[in-house]
Amino acid sequence: MGGLPGVKMTSAGTSSIINVNPITTFSPGMGAFPSWNLGLICTASAGASLTYTVQVTADQQPSTNGNWNNHDTLVNLTGSANDNVAFPITGLRLNVTAFSSGSINLGVCQWP
Repeated sequence: MGGLPGVKMTSAGTSSIINVNPITTFSPGMGAFPSWNLGLICTASAGASLTYTVQVTADQQPSTNGNWNNHDTLVNLTGSANDNVAFPITGLRLNVTAFSSGSINLGVCQWP
């Protein structure tokens, strides 16, 4: 299991892109596994007043103005939440649509 770099937002807008390598990798003792099995943990700071959505893309080269879709369940949230991505993607980001205070952090963990 390994973690990918996360992102933290303290204002409205879109975060930097977390690039995901959708190629199958090999782990000694565990065999081959797809590198896109991702756990997503969104942590809102205490007293945060914001609305956010996790977005995913399958663009070959993820970019700010690329093709982004909202995650199926991590949409228009105001507090901490978690879910997963169990299908190939090439990038993730946070989209904060309303912000008054606090922060939201997106942590990403990959599992075999």
